[in-house]
Amino acid sequence: MGNKQEELELLTNKYNYDIIGITETWWDGTHDWNVGMEVYGLLRKDRQGKKGGGVALYIKNVHTWTEVEMNVGDSCVESLWVKLKGVKNEGDVMLGVYYRPPSQVEEVDEAFFKQLTKLSKAQDLVVMGDFNYPDICWETNTTGHRLSNKFLDCIGDNFLFQKVEKATRGEAVLNLVLTNREELVENLKVEDSIGDSDHEIIEFMILRKGRRETSTIEVMDFRKADFDKLRELVGKVPWEARLKGKTTEESWKYFKGTLLRAQKQTIPLCRKDRKYGKRPAWLNKEILHNLKIKKESYKKWKLGQLTKDEYRQATRECRGKIRKAKAQNEIKLATGIKGNKKTFYKYIKSKRKTKDRVGPLLSEEGEAVTGNLEMAEMLNDFFVSVFTEKSGGVPNVVNTSRERVSLEDRIHKEQVKNHLGKLDVSKSPGPDEMHPRILKELIEEVSEPLAMIFEKSWQTGEIPEDWKRANIVPIYKKGNKNNPGNYRPVSLTSVPGKIMEQVIKEIICKHLEGNKVIGNSQHGFVKNKSCQTNLIAFFDKITSLVDKGEAVDVIYLDFSKAFDTVSHDILIDKLGKYNLDRATIRWVHNWLDNRSQRVVVNGSKSCWKGITSGVPQGSVLGPVLFNIFINDVDIGIESTLIKFADDTKLGGVATSLEDRDIIQNDLSKLEKWSEVNRMKFNKEKCKVLHLGRNNQFHTYKMGSDCLGRSMAERDLGVIVDHKLNMSQQCDAVAKKANMILGCINRCVVSKTREVILPLYSALVRPQLEYCVQFWAPHFKKDVEKLERVQRRATRMIKGLENMTYEARLHELGLFSLEKRRLRGDMIAAFKYLKGCHKEEGENLFLLVSEDRTRSNGLKVQQGRFRLDIRSPIIL
Repeated sequence: MGNKQEELELLTNKYNYDIIGITETWWDGTHDWNVGMEVYGLLRKDRQGKKGGGVALYIKNVHTWTEVEMNVGDSCVESLWVKLKGVKNEGDVMLGVYYRPPSQVEEVDEAFFKQLTKLSKAQDLVVMGDFNYPDICWETNTTGHRLSNKFLDCIGDNFLFQKVEKATRGEAVLNLVLTNREELVENLKVEDSIGDSDHEIIEFMILRKGRRETSTIEVMDFRKADFDKLRELVGKVPWEARLKGKTTEESWKYFKGTLLRAQKQTIPLCRKDRKYGKRPAWLNKEILHNLKIKKESYKKWKLGQLTKDEYRQATRECRGKIRKAKAQNEIKLATGIKGNKKTFYKYIKSKRKTKDRVGPLLSEEGEAVTGNLEMAEMLNDFFVSVFTEKSGGVPNVVNTSRERVSLEDRIHKEQVKNHLGKLDVSKSPGPDEMHPRILKELIEEVSEPLAMIFEKSWQTGEIPEDWKRANIVPIYKKGNKNNPGNYRPVSLTSVPGKIMEQVIKEIICKHLEGNKVIGNSQHGFVKNKSCQTNLIAFFDKITSLVDKGEAVDVIYLDFSKAFDTVSHDILIDKLGKYNLDRATIRWVHNWLDNRSQRVVVNGSKSCWKGITSGVPQGSVLGPVLFNIFINDVDIGIESTLIKFADDTKLGGVATSLEDRDIIQNDLSKLEKWSEVNRMKFNKEKCKVLHLGRNNQFHTYKMGSDCLGRSMAERDLGVIVDHKLNMSQQCDAVAKKANMILGCINRCVVSKTREVILPLYSALVRPQLEYCVQFWAPHFKKDVEKLERVQRRATRMIKGLENMTYEARLHELGLFSLEKRRLRGDMIAAFKYLKGCHKEEGENLFLLVSEDRTRSNGLKVQQGRFRLDIRSPIIL
């Protein structure tokens, strides 16, 4: 900092920083660095005994802070810690700055780790500084150095997040920002430097609770609902007489009006204040009474009517009741998590300092849009802009759809009753305000009129307008939140309309399965197929080619807004091509025709806009119709092509130029298919993965655009790299699982096995076992990395901290992850040999031919392979 004071003051005045952390100050007793920084308080720690090092913190005087003296560790640790006081209902933030010299001895590292372990238990923690670990790859959380591994273990054990992704000095990430709440640090930038420093400046925001909503909304209070009276009012309606002679639209409006009027009479509304939200489940009358006693004790103590010990006793009793109530609520939440994960995620969301939100969005002029209504209109405009144009005519197959429905195909009351019984009462209603909780409560009363309405709709092809409307909820995907293109439109549609969709879906699926319409290359939304079967089927062929010494190229294809750009008239023609009955085709055509949508952001609704293409995301029929639409994409393709809905990949031998031409011809056919079917490939996201030692790295084109190369691709959530090595996948999985485990550690008060074990089993372990029969680790370091997550989880449980890992597993009745993978391999192999994947199993396994009469004929012959790349696949 010797010649950088003037520039620091300039940056401070320009950007008005609240806090400035500095490492390697090189200060000593002769420096007075408060000159020109009058609005800041200075906290510094200079290196003692020799030149160099040192850390400092400038904190603006508007903040209230206190320095935290560490009794843990060595005085040689160059770190500073302060506690920033939160305002109003905000909690405090523990803030630290740290400098680690490149040659720092291991004992000082351990001392800092102890400091970090102690302070990571704070509610909010942010640590910034120069850590000097150039060998760590932060994308995968890996390193080959022993000291760096110890640092990564410390971060993992304390569930900390590292937020810096760009290099801060040359090509290395030396300067880090750590936090124990991922959402606490946002808008991080790495840019510029001060003076002649070779380290970049890191700017970031510490986000506290956002501005509170002051509006209130009215919602139904089901706790005070008179469901008996509601059943009486709806049950006495003579539905058959009332609906006789009416059209489908008229019948639906009568049913809807009758139900909403009865609902209004029997279910009161309550005002939900968005400022405060819902009262926590653990807050009961007994706790409120204890809180009142505590406040009264405080007043009496101040007046001298009680001693301080008596007041403290009242405080302890109140605090104990609160902790006990929270623990009981968490036990209830944890035991029910397998059946309803939504409740737990709501609980976690309530603990977050910053809430998930939409926007602010940037307009085309670059102006920030923050109003809920304005953002809703802007998102709706964007979602509508991706639709393809609607054709003017009606497909011929619809015009000829006049056949009557046979008696065996009619919709019956029991069928509707069965679907009503499966409704999830926690789901939101659609634009027609028909709540699933009410429909499920009235299952006996409404199943008959709904069956009559469904029957009319099925016979006539008429669709009520309410069933063709959707409230769009924008779901943030990834990337910049300011870009409307980074949100996915999910449709909330009519609940009764979805039941009718389910009926139509059953008819369509019965036809598709009976006539084997959907090709074997499709694994998405198909019975007995999954992401795992997709990956195993494709890479069994690919790895066998690589094992033989062939060069192989895999092209990952990406459709642009695939579900939103499905052409309705082309889809209807394909339904006719696959010989679906005309009544179903007519119903689907009318269901898709003249749909409309509006976007809802925090209760604000945009205007309605027409939908000219696409199948609704979030609907029941959408995935099935999309599979039919894309089914013929692989006709005439010579290479191996496989799909999971719209996720498509193409692979083949690429040893010679002739092989390359085959793949290129296939790409040309796919490009032509997209033009004919009015869909577009996002060519920037289409990537080529070159496999095999003798790969010539051929170039491929789609149209006039060359496809980019990739060293690793995320394939259905699994990272596949150019060496077919699964270490990157293991790193990513361990990192994600540890993040969720850290969330549980921070948000859950009770650390008993009744709470931690169900949460780990339902939320963490599935991350470690997703498609693991495809990518199972076979390197010892990867096996240990995954096992370490379960070690941390079992060590969190109160009373088991000092036991060995094996003893903890025995006490909890758990198996190691390695044993669970072996069990999973056996289950998957059984499904391939004798279960639902028997056809694929014939290609995966070689069976030993035996003449013995007692043989079951399922003895598997072990294959011989040159390379170990086929080890993860269950062969």
